Amino acid sequence: MEITMISAERFPEYDPCSLPYFVGREVQRDSVFRRTLEDYEAGNIELALGNKAISIDPDKKEVETVKGDTFSYDKLVLAHGGHLIIPPIPGIDKDGVFSCKLLGEADKLDRHKGSKAVCIGSGAIGIEVAEALKRKGYAEVTIIELLPWIMPTLFCEPAARRLENALLGYGIGVITGEKVLSLGGNDKVSFVATDRRTIECDTVVVATGVVPGRDLAETAGIETRRGIIVNERLETSVADIYACGDVVETFDACSGEGCMYQLKHNAIDQARIVASNIRGEDAVYHGAYPFARAHFFETHAASFGKTMKNAERTCHLEEIDVIERFDDGNYLRLLMRNGKIIGGQAIGTYVNYIGLFMGLMWRKDDVRELMAKWSEISGLISRYPWQYRKIGSLIGLGTTDASV
Repeated sequence: MEITMISAERFPEYDPCSLPYFVGREVQRDSVFRRTLEDYEAGNIELALGNKAISIDPDKKEVETVKGDTFSYDKLVLAHGGHLIIPPIPGIDKDGVFSCKLLGEADKLDRHKGSKAVCIGSGAIGIEVAEALKRKGYAEVTIIELLPWIMPTLFCEPAARRLENALLGYGIGVITGEKVLSLGGNDKVSFVATDRRTIECDTVVVATGVVPGRDLAETAGIETRRGIIVNERLETSVADIYACGDVVETFDACSGEGCMYQLKHNAIDQARIVASNIRGEDAVYHGAYPFARAHFFETHAASFGKTMKNAERTCHLEEIDVIERFDDGNYLRLLMRNGKIIGGQAIGTYVNYIGLFMGLMWRKDDVRELMAKWSEISGLISRYPWQYRKIGSLIGLGTTDASV
């Protein structure tokens, strides 16, 4: 079949998650690309780069671009993700202010010469860019987060505080619970003013999140809420138009709740479902799931499922039980409702086993049963699989310091 890809980007496919590592000189620029122009040619895929789609006419089955070009389609896939949230902060347009979500912006940040940086936002990109600038040789790097703790969508406060302490140990400043009011300086940024202090800097990186790109879909009358609404085949409300990736609103694979997990593994799964259905295979999507890692310097952390903050939306906090384990800088936190794992976070060596706890969540195993039958599970001759014995030892069963 004939395939045409329309993109506002000027580059072939690259991995946005690699960009901070390129800025920090851990990888070469060429390493961020997943495809070359020759790959598309070999696959007989027509590319329309630097040519943003601006409207869709579903009756004519045509897409119009910013350059005035018109592309016809039999099947259309919306996979344009979202755009960076640029907060309305006075001075945000000054020289020395960057993002690191797009390769073009990462190129500018890489070429920029500075020594004092402020990262606005503490999600994965904000943390990784702070590390990258420190590796690049910046003398001072400070992260500012509006909410009470860093990475608030991925980690509960106790885990986030441990990661904050790790950042401080690497020489990266962390400020939480403060609002950025303005960026000062003449043409070039020279300071950031919050509601509590002023921080001198010559570099600012905006990492305040991504909003799904609904505007294009709405030109076709496609149903949207936070993102584009799709069914289990990832079809939109308009015939022959599919959507996948950061732009879609789907459902949680474990709980069935509506969700927007803007994470690469979900986008890849969704793309495969869309491609299968365009080929006529009638594939069904089984839902998205939250899993993310936080990695900086020698600190490794991961998160899956719900945090306590997420859980508040669907249940009372008194319904949630917490298992915590910590030793020597390693940390494990599991959230349970009615004995079933609904989420967890790990730092250090516990990250190596996070898949075991995700398995508990997927299978909806009752951890209370595991605790009650521990003597049988841990016996020399046990009918239980090895992973249950490992899980039990990780959460401290059979020791005096096991806590729930």
